This record gives sequence, structure tokens and C-alpha cells, in this order.
Amino acid sequence: MSRVTCGTASGCADCPIAAGFCLPESLAALETGRRATVRRLAVAKAGDLRKLLALGLMPGVEVEVERRWPAVVVRIDRASVALDEALAQAVVVSRQRSAVGRQKGAR
Repeated sequence: MSRVTCGTASGCADCPIAAGFCLPESLAALETGRRATVRRLAVAKAGDLRKLLALGLMPGVEVEVERRWPAVVVRIDRASVALDEALAQAVVVSRQRSAVGRQKGAR
């Protein structure tokens, strides 16, 4: 899945259309340190869907990319989960606004 943007220089971080609006992209496309919300699991095989659900990746879950190589490692709450490239590509997310990400991380 290729990265889709509306063309603004700031991308979704300061979207002028609506505060919560972000175009979907693949989890594999996110940069390290970026937070996002899972929107959809676009898997072709039932086994892959079961695996993602068992790992806690489902629509509405917030994740943070910790590492991108050799596997995509994401943090879900207090757990870290490693995904191969194909599974990470199948997780459709929308990036969180940067202000929201800072508020959630400050505990």
C-alpha cells in the first residue's frame, strides 16, 4: 500500500479539514516513533487475521512504531509486538496528530 496524502506540506499532523481526519496508510509505512490508530485489517488469509487479533491488533487500538528493521515492532499499551513486513502492510492505520501523541505519552 502506498502512502496517500492530501498534498499539504504538514500531512495529517495539522489537517485543516477536520481535527480527527487522516487518510489511511499501512502500518509498515510509518516512521519510528510515530503513533497511529488501527482502522482496518486488510488480510487475505484467515490465519493472518487470527494472528493479528491474538497479538491485540484490531480496529481502534492505538500503536506506536518502536522499530522498523529487521521486523516492524509496535508498542500496544505496555507490550511490544513484532510483525513481518507482509503483516505490517496489511494493518491499515491513520496517524495521530502530534499533539494527541504527546498528551498520551505524558503520564
